[in-house]
Amino acid sequence: SGRANVTTFTVGELSKVDVTKLVSSKLCLPWRYTKELAGLVHSKTRGNPFFVVQFLRSIIQNKMLSFSVKSRRWTWDCDVVDMQINSDGVAELLTTTFSQLSFTLMQAVKIASCLGSQIEESTINALDSRNEFPSFNMQKELPLAVKEGIMEKAGPVYQFTHDIIQQTIYELIPSHNRKLLHKRIGKNLLKFAANDPTIHLLATDQINIFCKDGNANLEECSQFAQSNATAAKFAIASSSFEQARSYIDTGMQLLETQHWATQYSLSLDLFEMSASVSCMHGDITKMSTCLGEISSHARTFDDSLKASSLLVKLLASSSKFEEARSKCLIILSNLGEVFPSEVSLPLVLNETSLMQTTLRNITSKGTTS
Repeated sequence: SGRANVTTFTVGELSKVDVTKLVSSKLCLPWRYTKELAGLVHSKTRGNPFFVVQFLRSIIQNKMLSFSVKSRRWTWDCDVVDMQINSDGVAELLTTTFSQLSFTLMQAVKIASCLGSQIEESTINALDSRNEFPSFNMQKELPLAVKEGIMEKAGPVYQFTHDIIQQTIYELIPSHNRKLLHKRIGKNLLKFAANDPTIHLLATDQINIFCKDGNANLEECSQFAQSNATAAKFAIASSSFEQARSYIDTGMQLLETQHWATQYSLSLDLFEMSASVSCMHGDITKMSTCLGEISSHARTFDDSLKASSLLVKLLASSSKFEEARSKCLIILSNLGEVFPSEVSLPLVLNETSLMQTTLRNITSKGTTS
């Protein structure tokens, strides 16, 4: 099915001895020759395996290692190495490495960093499908990121080789541009999402990062509120109620001030879902508030029917059984079902008998005479 089994190994920090062994092995030299260089590498990287590799690569790329024909071995100047790379850790080293990438590759990994530590090919295809944004082909660029050691690929998934790489690339994007980039990614994915829940949820997550600071205009707020409502439905369908609650809350925050007048259907949708999810979470206060809003603004009986059903559940859960019963009778009456005000045992037995007869006559093709 295009999936690959991935086994994750956790590699702890390397000791000074480990780094010495690694350097000695790669340079084919005894420990006594590499001990000082290895100590410098260890102190700069704090033994982080990924940083050790990046540090050594930098030394090679900057020609700080040279092969001496006279001595028949690799030589270096630790003072030069220390002066050239004198930052704490390797944040500066990573930034320098990334600055040497091509413009399109750098843009590709920046977009990928906005999507988290990993990105699926289906998402990349969605971004590439419109040829609007990005202006280059992500599928052609990300394999180059793998070649550079920035990302790795397992089946249909591209993943950053280290969380710090993803974070460093993400932080290279200026804060304001970062917000706009999230919005552009989200809006582009929405065009492709259609009925694909995964793409739609990812697109909405991107948009919501942009919306946190209230930067969306009126038209965008309306579009993004609808996106959150749809995302909430997808989340509810997969029983992700906490996730659904987040989408609903964001959608409600994006509604206009007079939303019951200007965005009636969307408002009804969001408040019904909010009441329903609040009921599942046992948030009676919020559920009551949402039901009150619907009751005050519903235009027709049909529009208030779902809210009325939830209100009955709320009353019953609060041990207000008589009120719940009365509400049920009112709803049934509006639906054309009339119940007697007083129910006697003979009436119940008679109705039960009639129901049993009706059920016995039901077949897969309908009711027989």
